[in-house]
Amino acid sequence: MLRPFIHQRLRPALRNPATFASLSTVGLFGASLVLKLVSNLVLSRLVLPDVFGLMALVSIAVMGLTLLSDVGLAPAVVQHRKGSDPDFLCTAWTVQVVRGLGIWIACWIAAPLVANFYSEPILIVLIPIVGFTAAIEGFASTGIMTVQRRLKPTAMIAYNVLSQLIGTIVTCIIAFFYPTIWALVAGALAASTTRMTSSFLLPSEMRHHFRWNPEFARDLFHFGKWIFVSTAATFFAMQVDRMVLGRIGSLETLGLYTLATTIAMLPVLLITHIGDYVMFPLLARSARETPEKLAAEVAPVRGRMLGFGLIMNVGVFAIAPIFFGRLYGAEYADAGRLCQWMVFAGWGSVVSGLAVQTLKAIGDVKSMATGKMIRFFMTIPCTLIGFTQFGLEGFIVGYTLGIVPEHLWNGYRLWSTQLFFPLQDLACTLAFTAAIIVLHLFGTTILTSAALVCLVSGITLAAVYWMESKARGELAAQST
Repeated sequence: MLRPFIHQRLRPALRNPATFASLSTVGLFGASLVLKLVSNLVLSRLVLPDVFGLMALVSIAVMGLTLLSDVGLAPAVVQHRKGSDPDFLCTAWTVQVVRGLGIWIACWIAAPLVANFYSEPILIVLIPIVGFTAAIEGFASTGIMTVQRRLKPTAMIAYNVLSQLIGTIVTCIIAFFYPTIWALVAGALAASTTRMTSSFLLPSEMRHHFRWNPEFARDLFHFGKWIFVSTAATFFAMQVDRMVLGRIGSLETLGLYTLATTIAMLPVLLITHIGDYVMFPLLARSARETPEKLAAEVAPVRGRMLGFGLIMNVGVFAIAPIFFGRLYGAEYADAGRLCQWMVFAGWGSVVSGLAVQTLKAIGDVKSMATGKMIRFFMTIPCTLIGFTQFGLEGFIVGYTLGIVPEHLWNGYRLWSTQLFFPLQDLACTLAFTAAIIVLHLFGTTILTSAALVCLVSGITLAAVYWMESKARGELAAQST
């Protein structure tokens, strides 16, 4: 029984580059997840929640400056017809180095303003030090972009896991002896240094040197101008919750919220990883070579991603109270409840993120940027109203509602290209909601929660397999 299944199903699937890339991405992400959980658990025993809150403010500032200067180098290399040309890659690397140094300088300028806004003077020192990570990573190899273009993300994610491991070890060792914010800062610097040096182990198609080709530079900035707007809008849309909460709440509240969000958004991170390293390169190649078959490529890929995202989000909802209640200290008990609320935002981000990947694959980054700006401007009033009326739970509901108009806009833009699948989104969202309701009502013990998650997973996988089989049958009938 097992041998025919391996020969007929498993081996052909593993020979498929997209399937192998997806499985390897999931496996390496699992290793990254374990590292993240171990790090958070160890640090929760060593430092107080306000340290996580303070680091969240530093991350917002540095990440904001990083994303506000993003010109889409990696997507440009993946999509451009000459993305493998050494001249093109040298020009992209030159832009990358200059950008990294520019971000570091901007950190020195922005630090006093951010410190004054949040009334935390120590940010004047912390932001430039952590911002030095951008200058370090600016010198990273273009092999990072090349492996993404070749649809070979395994090596890239492996080097990310290695840097995360080094950063975690450094952070935990220093926190054991000196449990302050500086342990997290040292870990960030160690991770960035490892990431930069290990990137040169990735296969690259060039010898790195400064080069400026005006034609390629124009192509990079032409593609990147809307990536820049989209990334900037993405930053504000994704980080507006921490920005607002850091202003209206305490550092302790922000720390709890940050930990809860870290766990709740793990499914989103995994789907985003697969989207960036597998779905986007695959669809971009299809859009370049066989655009007439793009719709047939998108539907089954979205179905698998939605099914996987549904299973993961339901699983997080089930384990969140147990995870925080039993593994973390008493100071972090409320994070489990907040994590369950954040799962709804996580599901919305999964659904919306798949539409974003499709828009990026067909080169419609302008619509991506517009959608993110819509989300940002809708999220601010929703979160403020939710927080003032219902506290943190209302804040999270407001953040979730801000995702809806972005997805409606993306769907509108994809509709004309026949790449929008609203019935697929609606069916999966209803199934997700039903699963959460059942878990809330009947998942009162660890055993019942585990059984229900297994049941949901089985039904979801069966539904995805049935829909793919049906789609393959329809395509076969059309071809004959």
